[in-house]
Amino acid sequence: MWYLVLRRPVKPREEWTVSLDQHLVWMKQQHESGTILFSGPTTDRKFGVYVIRANSKNEAEKIAARDPYTAAGFCAFDLFEWEVHQIMGVGPFTAAELRGHK
Repeated sequence: MWYLVLRRPVKPREEWTVSLDQHLVWMKQQHESGTILFSGPTTDRKFGVYVIRANSKNEAEKIAARDPYTAAGFCAFDLFEWEVHQIMGVGPFTAAELRGHK
C-alpha cells in the first residue's frame, strides 16, 4: 500500500529549532532507502508532501513521525491512501487534489 503524506505547519517557522538541513538529511536517507518515493511542495507552496511506501497506515504513520519537523512538533501530517497508478508520474499537487484522494 502507498500513502501520500501532507505536512502542515502547526507552529510559526520563527519558533522552529530544527534546521532545514536536518530535515533534508532525513529526507535524503528516506529517498535512498526507497521509503519515500516522491517529495516536494504543493503547487501553492502551502504544504510539503511526500509519498511513503508502507504496508499499513500504522507503518506509514511511524515513518512520517520520524521526520525531524514532525518529531519536534513543528508540522503535523495527514495520511491519504493512494493506489500505485494514482501517484506514479503525478505531481506537484494542490491541497484540493490531496483532499480529493482520501
